Amino acid sequence: MRHEIDKPRKLLYHLNSSGKQISPVFTKQKEEMAIMRNMKKVLCIITAVTMLGSMLAGCGGSTASTTAAATTAAATKAAETKAPETKPATTAAATTAAAGATTAAATSSAENPVKGKKVAYIMLLPSATIFQMWKDSCANLCNALGVKFDFFFCDGDFNKWQDTIRTCASAGYDGLLVSHGNKDGSYVFLKEITTQYPKLKIVTFDTQFYTDAQAQKLPGVTQMFQQDKSLVTVLLDQMVAKYGEGARLIKVWRGPNYNSPFDRREVGWEEYEKAGKIKTVGEVQPLQDSVDSANTVTAAYLQGVKRADVDGIIAYYDLYGQGVYKAISENDNFNGKKGDALPMASVDIDPVDVTNMQTRPDIWTAAGTTDWTMNGEIGMRILMLELANQYDKIYDPASKKSGVDVVEVPGTAIKASDLKTSSTVENLGEIAGETYGNLGYLSEADWMPKNMIHK
Repeated sequence: MRHEIDKPRKLLYHLNSSGKQISPVFTKQKEEMAIMRNMKKVLCIITAVTMLGSMLAGCGGSTASTTAAATTAAATKAAETKAPETKPATTAAATTAAAGATTAAATSSAENPVKGKKVAYIMLLPSATIFQMWKDSCANLCNALGVKFDFFFCDGDFNKWQDTIRTCASAGYDGLLVSHGNKDGSYVFLKEITTQYPKLKIVTFDTQFYTDAQAQKLPGVTQMFQQDKSLVTVLLDQMVAKYGEGARLIKVWRGPNYNSPFDRREVGWEEYEKAGKIKTVGEVQPLQDSVDSANTVTAAYLQGVKRADVDGIIAYYDLYGQGVYKAISENDNFNGKKGDALPMASVDIDPVDVTNMQTRPDIWTAAGTTDWTMNGEIGMRILMLELANQYDKIYDPASKKSGVDVVEVPGTAIKASDLKTSSTVENLGEIAGETYGNLGYLSEADWMPKNMIHK
């Protein structure tokens, strides 16, 4: 900006009554000195009123805003009256406009406090249909909220799961929804992560926290579960109803401490066995989390079993159930060609399961499950509320309480006999009742209504 040097002013001499000259003055200087005196008064007024406004600002946003507006108006009026050449009205207008812009920006942020955040879903197990259902609902919610979303499957490798979480944390992700950590190692590892990255928000699914056989908590971390125990017991109830107390059953899982949901399901099995309701006649453990592995080990196991010695099979995971179904279907001693077919049931459900249940309801008789599309949204909504520091809005459908740090999703038994030819995983709510696809299970906020992706 260019600055011009003042040109020399012409000196004016005033004469006194005797005709002598008095000291010369700049006429313009006189005017400026008068203005400066007035401006000092104005500045004093502005400073005093501004200090009062600052004090009131601590008492409430609305009051502070109103006071600030009055202060600006008063100062503007005084400046206009005392020193019109400084044109303070323009400055006041600019200040008001800037304040308006700041308020608008704050309002926009309050309407969606998570916009622009970056999150990820990290699953210990390999990809499966139900986990894809979970992932898709997470992606849909994030897309609606303007949140960047990534996902990772870790092939059942706990070390890979840990490495993925650590990599995402160091890469600056704002939040992580992590799934199926094991019972013993997850607490110590995630405690280390939350200590190293205190701003990172974490929600866990089907992950228990234990050290030295004692349940633990991680401050600020919400744990989400299915009601796993009941997902097994509703299936056991079906077997007991058909075969009576002491039903002879084969269990298909990966053994203790493989992952938290299996351990929680085992609690229901053990309770029923101790009560004499069921009897464990065998146990099958797939070597991998795959249909082929479950099929191979189950088929081999059945070679040494007589149909008359077993009443049914319960698979703790529907992916195993698909392998078990194939093994039964391919064995004439168990598929119904020589006597009654061997019934089975599984935890969780996906489109393949529905088809198999419709095709051979005498073999695949039931599934204990929750709505996996809804589960993903429930988990991601919890993470969004953590990112917004609105923990008081986290809702648990099991206890019907808010502001909780443990959320459990109720499940139900889907009976093959209840399925329609038109039944799919999307419309199972028609036969499953209120526990499947229930929007009432969702945590919500003004900026994240329950129907956000269900309109």
